[in-house]
Amino acid sequence: MAARDFSHLWRQLAGSVESFYASGRASLVPTSKEAIDAAMEDSYHHYHAGVTRLDWNDVMSMCRELAERVQREYDPDIIIGIAKAGVIPGAILASMLRKDFFPMRLSRRQKDRVVREKPAILVPMPEEVDGKLVLIVDEIAATGETMRLAVGEARKKGAKKVKTATLYVHAESWRPNWYALETDDLIIQPWDFEVLDRGRWVVHPEYQEEIDRIGR
Repeated sequence: MAARDFSHLWRQLAGSVESFYASGRASLVPTSKEAIDAAMEDSYHHYHAGVTRLDWNDVMSMCRELAERVQREYDPDIIIGIAKAGVIPGAILASMLRKDFFPMRLSRRQKDRVVREKPAILVPMPEEVDGKLVLIVDEIAATGETMRLAVGEARKKGAKKVKTATLYVHAESWRPNWYALETDDLIIQPWDFEVLDRGRWVVHPEYQEEIDRIGR
């Protein structure tokens, strides 16, 4: 199968970012702790200082770094990925470390839209965590609400010890035991930068909306 050309999508996204910075409004984005705290009330509307685009090589490099640190400092028996996005680094880490992997789903979302004020348990913590050293993985930690709920569920199921890891955190985020990148940028992830909308591949609306929002 021939490789698809995604350059038009990146040009569309890059154009929005360039327009934002060229307008001179970047300096008008609030930087006070009060503004950041207000934004963090909703983890989906976190204050973003800029935009960072990740590719699959970046993700694999971060997972390798995390795998080395986790094995050296903890060496879990089982890895839990929080669906949806957390199963991607979770499964990669489990493969790199040759550990059993299970998904759990905690989410405010339904059909990729936020519909709940608090995360709900949609796929429960597996019984296999009983008596095990558990590592819970998500792609990002913001308020930490999802991670804390997952840790609590693992302990209820009898986990011997529970630790956490994410690919990235924001400066004001709750901190997992391990993370690979700290940034206040909007992270453009390789697995969802485009979505299929009525037969057309387009930049994910949430990325586009957030770039537009921080540019106002």
